[in-house]
Amino acid sequence: MELIKIGKIAKTHGFKGHIKVYIDEFYMNDFEDMQAIFINQLPYFISKKDINSNSQAILLLEDIDTKEKAQKLQGKEIFAKDDDLTEILDGNEYDELINFVLMDKSSSKNGKIIEIIEMPFQFLAKVQLEDRETLIPLNDDFILSINRKNRIVEMCLPEGILDIN
Repeated sequence: MELIKIGKIAKTHGFKGHIKVYIDEFYMNDFEDMQAIFINQLPYFISKKDINSNSQAILLLEDIDTKEKAQKLQGKEIFAKDDDLTEILDGNEYDELINFVLMDKSSSKNGKIIEIIEMPFQFLAKVQLEDRETLIPLNDDFILSINRKNRIVEMCLPEGILDIN
């Protein structure tokens, strides 16, 4: 049995041991059916699950029945058995974009993607723009197209995002 990271515990919720968790959207469909998760290599059975969005839920775990017990889990990563997952994300899906040119359609600015940074629940592209570097979220809502042959990522970014240092 292999354990796969699927999310992270954010904070406690209320006084009866509930915890707020963030689950990678890729695994959310599988998470909805899970009866147990793993934290620090230990299984925790889910007593109650309230899914709030595509990536957030409030959980009550067996034997975690006070806020104090729940606080000890804050910031911990959540894992699932590979058998409980229908598909497993292999590595960083955006690594191939390193050295591609990022073209922003809304501002007509271009830059070179020099690094992909994995953050909890999102990827950032470190982009070299003329004399400075900036971080751009690799959000499917912003990506218009990826031209692998010409090594170009065409995006439509929110106004002013390329001006942030």
